[in-house]
Amino acid sequence: MISDYRKQKLLHLFNVFFDTDSSGSVEKNDFELAASNIAKARGWRVGGDKYKDILDSLLKIWDGLQNSADADKDGKVTAEEWVSMWENFSDDPTASADWQKQFCRVMFQLEDAGGDGSIDREEFASVFESFGLIKEDAEAAFTVISNGETTVSWERFQDLWNQYFTSDDCHEPGNYIFGAATF
Repeated sequence: MISDYRKQKLLHLFNVFFDTDSSGSVEKNDFELAASNIAKARGWRVGGDKYKDILDSLLKIWDGLQNSADADKDGKVTAEEWVSMWENFSDDPTASADWQKQFCRVMFQLEDAGGDGSIDREEFASVFESFGLIKEDAEAAFTVISNGETTVSWERFQDLWNQYFTSDDCHEPGNYIFGAATF
């Protein structure tokens, strides 16, 4: 059974990053809205190539999420279905679904705005600010995940990712990978 602490982390992610329209469930339109929000935050033209690329990636994630978590096949992923699916992931993170791996890659690529293979403080903060988080909170979170370094590499990001989804230790730096540990 998943701990209350991990459940709080998962619900934070569900509510802030996935249920973008605040309907109480995650649906395809949440991913379409997220693509538009990301495009606006990055200054991309909605309908342009970069927008189409992120939309395509997000819709692939939606397809995988729906197939993995939508237990009653109603076209929606509820908070309960979301938590259950991630509980299965935490049992064996090495057996993660393709969409979960893609979600990790997309998040890293979004944060690595410069495309240099690492994330710096400004890149990290700007992504989470576009999701409505306070920039200063995101910058403080970066200090934790970077362990005082100026950047976070892809390898470090993957380790932090696994910590977020599997750890019950509230002191793990991975708890800050989504901008702030407010749970």
